[in-house]
Amino acid sequence: MQKLKIKNRQEFKLIEGHPWIYSNCIENFSELKKLEKGSLVIIDLPHKPNFAIAYFNTNQLIAGRILTYDIQEKIDEIFFEKRIAKALLLRQKFFDKPFYRLIHSEADMLPGLVIDRFDDIFSCQISTFGMQNLEGFFVTALKKIFPNCKIIFRNDSESRKFEGLQEEIKIIEGEIDDEKIIEENGIKFAINIKTGQKTGWFYDQRKNREFIGSIAHQKDILDVFCYQGSFGLNALKNNAKSVVFIDSSSDAINKAQKNVALNNFDEKKCQFLCGKAFESLEKLASQAHKFDIILLDPPAFVKSKKDLLTGLKGYEKLVRLALPLLRENGILFLASCSHNVSLDDLTDSANKAIRKFFDNRKSAKLIRVFGADIDHPQSPTLKESEYLKSIAFFV
Repeated sequence: MQKLKIKNRQEFKLIEGHPWIYSNCIENFSELKKLEKGSLVIIDLPHKPNFAIAYFNTNQLIAGRILTYDIQEKIDEIFFEKRIAKALLLRQKFFDKPFYRLIHSEADMLPGLVIDRFDDIFSCQISTFGMQNLEGFFVTALKKIFPNCKIIFRNDSESRKFEGLQEEIKIIEGEIDDEKIIEENGIKFAINIKTGQKTGWFYDQRKNREFIGSIAHQKDILDVFCYQGSFGLNALKNNAKSVVFIDSSSDAINKAQKNVALNNFDEKKCQFLCGKAFESLEKLASQAHKFDIILLDPPAFVKSKKDLLTGLKGYEKLVRLALPLLRENGILFLASCSHNVSLDDLTDSANKAIRKFFDNRKSAKLIRVFGADIDHPQSPTLKESEYLKSIAFFV
């Protein structure tokens, strides 16, 4: 392996455990340009040679991602067996059923790899050239740890374009049906792992859905951006008085209806509206609808830093349009999955909308702040990986 040398005074974050190497911190960057994308390299710090093994991509600002601090360790199927086994041990401490995120990229020391488990099906997403080059090793490791497993690659995320990778969906092992029944918080969901968003499901919101369920008894709920109905179904499980589901996708609405029926919940309590969120909120307000709990879980409004100002105005507008629908002493829940949006950004956007709506005559209490569930651990040195934020206000 070729040496990647870090410039003097640029090594401090690496020594503290940060797993990324930026191109402007590399002393011999021009020498490494001839390497193939994703090549393994040994990291040399100014006063600490042979510091770590990383994979390298000359075309990226994040040029290197650390795999191991033991340079004697061979990066092969045994390496992946150890990493996956360790990740599995963590999940088994907290989940008694095989439905969770098994590998969460850097936090599980496998940068560029996400694996979600749906019982015997493992949905994998590779976002870097370095991990793509190693795919044979982790597939072999998965098959060894989980005999008779089924494996699908959901490599259709936009982030692959920036790495220079093609988007693709392909089944690697076994046959995967169009429908898989999973269980979360004691509720069944029929999902399509081959066509569903991301890896097929959003495990990260599990605890937030459970929280909403815990306060939903005999409440009127509005679930905006409902997707397959996960928040609303948690409310129905805990005897919500009514739930209105809104999504712009007719397919999502159909699946939410199907999931309500799958769990034998009272369909008379439900209303399903297919339409754009902003327009639907305005229409409901014109009809004088009121709700005790409003759930706002939009897709990423800020996909890059240049979109930050526009995205924050989007969150503010969303809250402003929801407020006329909220009963006094109601709960407003807002989530953001944009890693470029900080918790302070999200809170400030919501607070601006609240203060403008009430003309500073009333204020809201921030009663809950939460991130992703425990199967989405975070590397304590990589704040950049903190993507999901949720806030709940008592208004």
